[in-house]
Amino acid sequence: MTRNEWLELTVLERKKYNCLLELEDTTRQLAEALDRNDQVAAKMLVAMRQDPLLKLEEVERGEKQRKAALPQEDQDRVRALLREQAARYDGEDVFLEQAGKTRKLLERVVELDRRISLRVAGDHSFYRKK
Repeated sequence: MTRNEWLELTVLERKKYNCLLELEDTTRQLAEALDRNDQVAAKMLVAMRQDPLLKLEEVERGEKQRKAALPQEDQDRVRALLREQAARYDGEDVFLEQAGKTRKLLERVVELDRRISLRVAGDHSFYRKK
């Protein structure tokens, strides 16, 4: 893959990261509203979470299409990097760094969402069923 192709994938990873930042902020505000027992704010924030989720879905769809358009060898290399293999070629290091940041942020968002869901829904939580 060329450096520009890696840059395109890195930009898509950064867009995912930005969507996740917005989602994390809204989710954190939701947790704070629940701590205050502010039902009006909580309902509003649940609705507000929809926007970054939809943006994230759109970015992920574009990323999937972009990756699918790559030759099989390049698709395999991207998958290998995402499994945390070391960067070997020009441009891979920047992509790998951004993908790592995105993954860590996603883990934080999921954990925050899990805590909220378990608190609100208890045994009926999506996370309890795992």
